[in-house]
Amino acid sequence: MITCINRLRQFGIFTDFNGTKIQKFGKNNLVYGWNGTGKSTLSNVFYCLEHRSLIPRFSAAQFSIALENGSTITEATLATSPLKIHVFNQRFIHENINWDKSVKSILLIAKEKIADLQKLEKVKLDVSVKKKSYSDKIDDAKKQREALDKFLTGAAKKMKLGLQAVDTSDSYYLNYDRRKLSGFIQSNAEALLNADSVLSDAKVIDLTNAAKPDQLPSLVFTSTAIETDYYKKAAARIRDLIGTTAVNQAVQRLADNPDIRAWVQTGLEIHKTHDSRSCEFCGSTFTQLRAEALAAHFSREFTDFQTRLQNAASWIETQGAPVNNLPAATSFYKEYSADCERLQKQYSSIAEKINQPIEGWREALKAKITDPARTDIQIVDVAEENVTDFNAVLKAMIEVVGRHNNKTTNFKAETSKNKAALELHFAAAEMQEFDYSGCEKRCNDIELEAKNEYKEIEKLDQQVSSLEALLSNETVGAKEFNDVLHRFIGRSELCLSFNQNKKGYEIIRNGVGEHDGNLSEGEKTAIAFVYFITKLKENGNNIKDTIVVVDDPVSSFDSNHLFHAYSFLRTQCSEALQLFVLTHNFTYFKLVRDWFSGTNRNRRADKKPENCFFYRLDAPPGSPRHSLLVDADDSLKNYGSEYHYIFKMLYEYKTRTTLNRDEAFLTANLARKLMESFFSFKFPKRRSDISQLMDVGLKGCVITTPELKEKIYRFINKYSHSDVIEITEESAENLAGESHSVVGSIFQWMEEVDKKHYDEMVQVATGA
Repeated sequence: MITCINRLRQFGIFTDFNGTKIQKFGKNNLVYGWNGTGKSTLSNVFYCLEHRSLIPRFSAAQFSIALENGSTITEATLATSPLKIHVFNQRFIHENINWDKSVKSILLIAKEKIADLQKLEKVKLDVSVKKKSYSDKIDDAKKQREALDKFLTGAAKKMKLGLQAVDTSDSYYLNYDRRKLSGFIQSNAEALLNADSVLSDAKVIDLTNAAKPDQLPSLVFTSTAIETDYYKKAAARIRDLIGTTAVNQAVQRLADNPDIRAWVQTGLEIHKTHDSRSCEFCGSTFTQLRAEALAAHFSREFTDFQTRLQNAASWIETQGAPVNNLPAATSFYKEYSADCERLQKQYSSIAEKINQPIEGWREALKAKITDPARTDIQIVDVAEENVTDFNAVLKAMIEVVGRHNNKTTNFKAETSKNKAALELHFAAAEMQEFDYSGCEKRCNDIELEAKNEYKEIEKLDQQVSSLEALLSNETVGAKEFNDVLHRFIGRSELCLSFNQNKKGYEIIRNGVGEHDGNLSEGEKTAIAFVYFITKLKENGNNIKDTIVVVDDPVSSFDSNHLFHAYSFLRTQCSEALQLFVLTHNFTYFKLVRDWFSGTNRNRRADKKPENCFFYRLDAPPGSPRHSLLVDADDSLKNYGSEYHYIFKMLYEYKTRTTLNRDEAFLTANLARKLMESFFSFKFPKRRSDISQLMDVGLKGCVITTPELKEKIYRFINKYSHSDVIEITEESAENLAGESHSVVGSIFQWMEEVDKKHYDEMVQVATGA
């Protein structure tokens, strides 16, 4: 059952209704409301529940309706509503009855096919179970989709911030949103699942730098590498030179003093060049013996060897790791500068390792030159791995320069590639943390299951339709309708006859002729209401499982059938799962009210909780107009006529010192109804004219003067049924100022005309 209308917004006159503060709906519910208070609109709320879709004119409506099982129905879940509900209102009549042409058919189960009905009910039960399962899956899939959408929105926002930090000039990333992220996921599904797509912080920093939109010039770098066995061969030559000696006749003093030996050797060359016969230093003549001794000491072989040593010493001074001018780290793009700095450090370290043994070679040659006779001097080789590493560093630097120059040459393509790598990283990190792939798979699986179940439901629905077609019979429906209609209106001149060509019923009068659309309002009301009640049994529908909503089954033009409508409603709908009756007719309201009140008394006697509840529709004047559903007050539940109700409401206004603007507007209509009812009863000959009624009512009055009567007449005539409603500020202020005094004058007049009646009405209104 429906327990409450929690919220109703933008649904016609119900602009913003909150029903959580009124009593919950029960099995039987009676709603009283004058015309214009939202009665028909409220019935259309139930109509939307019946047809599981919004009426076009209320397409923007929002509502929340609570059910007995704790669930709610909203405009978003309306299509999957589980309620079985049937609504009688003007919309039902319009959609089913064309008074000028035909009445839609009613399909009732023939009695001889009751056994087949059990099969139909079983299939319907299967449909119900499937629909519940389908609805649950749709809800689950919706929640999954909402979670995915929420993830996409949040992830895209985070990615947008990260990507904007790279390049604010790229419109693609500047306006990154869930739509772009969704497309990226579809295009890169496999890569996003790869754990390697999530990069380290250092790599992210490198890519961020690489994606910057700042272009640098190309670099020129010429490198000098070391031949693989260059230093190996050099070491071999030096070792050979150190191990070699020149044969000579040593002059002991020259052998002991290398500095003297070098000086003498140089002097001999000078003397030889100048063909000197005496010592250029002391002037003494060379002796033959001395000349031979020195010549033996400085033989040609020895001199040549000395020259070799000197040449080797000169060569070794030029040796060492080749000088290469590596580009500065600051000249590279930032993502390459770290590599450059690393290679520069490696280059310096390896060059130092190469230069250290070469420095030992220099010292070894110096020692050999000083003492050519020594052969025990040792040298260390340049390690081959150092030469390999040296060349590898140069090669790596060439590669870094190449990457730098390639980026400069293809700057846009390279930066775009780096941005794409960052986008992949950010998306993969978000997806893998959220388990987007798993969530989407679960969602797709649920949607597929729901789709398959929907296909099964369609097959079952077709089976239901086939069974219903087999079981149902329009002729049975017509007979049932005619039997009830004849009892309802008390005569049998009107009948429904099924027309196969029109696929509906024709209204035939006196059993002859064609469709008769010339019906009285009473006949139309009777046919429409009986048609609705008969249709409740269509296709084996069980009224005990049905919510029935009836909106004014008696028109304002047809009071003769009021008691028929009441008794018909009571006999046909008392077993409904839940019943809502809405009416503006106080007599009809009272009949249904007394029925419901009696039910409550019987339940209280049996110590059961009441299950019948009473409500009132209220549309306080104001702009914009709005309607409220409120609990019925005691005057509606206890008084025997609308006259009692109006008297009580107006009397309450009389006792107040002031009235607000909304109350002031309401008093005019109430005052007119009260005056018409009072004077029509007192003076029944003048019922057609309120002015004449008031003139007759003034006769014999002393307290109520013609001026006071004119004031009352002008007030109720101007502010109740005026063709043009005045909405100026002055008009509103006059109404607010006059209303309280006019109400007091009305009750003063009633008391003067019939004090006994007035006093008893006051006692009833006040409970005195």
